[in-house]
Amino acid sequence: MTFRHSTGFKRFYSPRPLDSPEITVRGIGIREQMPPCQIQRPHGMNDFLLMLFHDRASAANRPTLDEVHPVETLMIWPPQCGQYYGNSRERYCHSWIHCDGVRVRKIVRESKVPVMRPFSVVNPACFEQCLAEIHRELVSYMRPDAVIVGNLLENCLRDLVRYRNADSMAGRISEGLLKVRQLISEVPAREITLGQMAALAGMSIPNLSLRFKNVFGVSPVECLIQHRMHHAAHLLANQNLTITEVGQLVGYDDLFHFSKMFKKHYGLSPRAMRKRQLRT
Repeated sequence: MTFRHSTGFKRFYSPRPLDSPEITVRGIGIREQMPPCQIQRPHGMNDFLLMLFHDRASAANRPTLDEVHPVETLMIWPPQCGQYYGNSRERYCHSWIHCDGVRVRKIVRESKVPVMRPFSVVNPACFEQCLAEIHRELVSYMRPDAVIVGNLLENCLRDLVRYRNADSMAGRISEGLLKVRQLISEVPAREITLGQMAALAGMSIPNLSLRFKNVFGVSPVECLIQHRMHHAAHLLANQNLTITEVGQLVGYDDLFHFSKMFKKHYGLSPRAMRKRQLRT
């Protein structure tokens, strides 16, 4: 059974905290949970939509919804381009951003990221973290910095393209590595040892560690910690959960250890992060 995150994040900004000719952000969603459905917008929207599907779903610019893409597929729709996506049979989870502006168009063009063509993403945590950082920039300051937001987006897209190109040169990523990455992504709270990961991949521990880092840029353990911390940041927005409960939901029964790992990753404690979120 596929693990589903207990919560997601979605926000459309009104008024928009950053709305300039250079860059504007209309909304952000991080691991938003969707019921079985198909979204059809024949004329698209007035801005770019970048959407990462964490579950199997279709994504196209015309009404051909029979092709279902694998997990961690990214689709970029430009303004006024037909948007057709979803999964009519199963619930699915996705992360997205609506944005536009002179710099956004330049970033998309110069990064050479595929547009109107779905492609597999080998480092989905990069996209999630980018959205989280952009949201924090938009809501944490009276005057968000358009340069910072643009830099975050540009670095993310260039990183995605770099890994995609590396994948093309190296050939198909082994199924074992994909299984390990998918397990880490889907079950961040589960205790997973390197030995279990290596067994799942059909490799020795040293071989798994070396090949995983070569492909995804981080070690398996670092990848697991990243997913846990990103998920914890989203859970902290839920005021019905205590910080101890948030830690337990991402695999840390010891509150002190969870707080230490969170502060090491984000530079502030879970409590400080929650206070910042309360101000937004």
